[in-house]
Amino acid sequence: KEHLLICVDVGSRPSDEYMLSVASSLQQMGILQLVGVICVCPPQVERADMARGAMDSLLLPDVPVAFSGVSTDQMNNNSGLMFKSDYGRPSPHVNNSGVELLTRALKSAPDKSLVLMCSTCLGDAAEVIDNNPSLFSRAVKEVIILGSVKPLKRSKYLEPEECGVALWDSYAKKVYRHCQKMKIPTVSLCRDISRGFPFPCNYVDDLATSNHMVGIKVQQNEEMYINSQWELAKLKQENGLFDNQYRKVVDSKSFCKYSLGNQTPINGQGNVWPLVKSIDLELTLGLMCSLPQYREAHFKWEAHLVNGTYHRVCRYNSSSSGMIKTDSLANEIHMLIGFTLRTALLNTSC
Repeated sequence: KEHLLICVDVGSRPSDEYMLSVASSLQQMGILQLVGVICVCPPQVERADMARGAMDSLLLPDVPVAFSGVSTDQMNNNSGLMFKSDYGRPSPHVNNSGVELLTRALKSAPDKSLVLMCSTCLGDAAEVIDNNPSLFSRAVKEVIILGSVKPLKRSKYLEPEECGVALWDSYAKKVYRHCQKMKIPTVSLCRDISRGFPFPCNYVDDLATSNHMVGIKVQQNEEMYINSQWELAKLKQENGLFDNQYRKVVDSKSFCKYSLGNQTPINGQGNVWPLVKSIDLELTLGLMCSLPQYREAHFKWEAHLVNGTYHRVCRYNSSSSGMIKTDSLANEIHMLIGFTLRTALLNTSC
């Protein structure tokens, strides 16, 4: 059984609660023990409240949730993208900082037993390394990082790609460097690996039929998000591909390739949801990558030997190039999510 602590930006994608649903199923099966969830990236308190509300309904009420306290002043005080939910209300049970939760988990963990999964901002892990490097080195078995690394040239160490926020880049460098010096294996998974992953709209619609609030919320947000992205992609094409106003919007060609499975909507079609063949399951794939049996069976890796320890890297920016047997993995994820949603409702009704 893997003991996992998750430190991610829950709520940045419409489907992030699916990751929590899969974790709940795997925990019920005895494959995973979820130790805690730390929400990073502003607005991290709202993210933590949303995660707490979702987890309480997904048979994970005893798993602690905390918010990161090390990245509040970044991004020029602007909140990052977050998809709201009815269950994301302020909770008195979210009262710990990420550093406190991570430190407590490390102290209670046996030697080399805790797997840490991180994305976006690694500030909590970096602060714990600063405060108690020996504790981190003793308890951590492996670090899974959703992010890319630079090509390994003459440098003997793996270095993360910059994300654009200087302080966050410094956190990532500190965590990578410490892990390599202390012989803690790292697994780096390109965040774009989920592009084109075959999880179509009918899977999402089916999960909504469970009538669980998480399944319904994800379906509603996904449909609205996909249609808004299609409208923005069309605007970007009309206004020129290099217009700064749309620089972060995917172009219509890529949208059709990865989200619609190479289908092109007919002229004037506003609702493209029935055509969707892929949604963004970045955090869910990161969770699956944290478990060796799924990692070995479904992902393509480079292995780099640094200081006597192998560090794995998946650089591919789409599921078709960086993954194996994606249809079977998507089907299994669909079943795991459905199992949690329906079991949670049965337990509640009883």
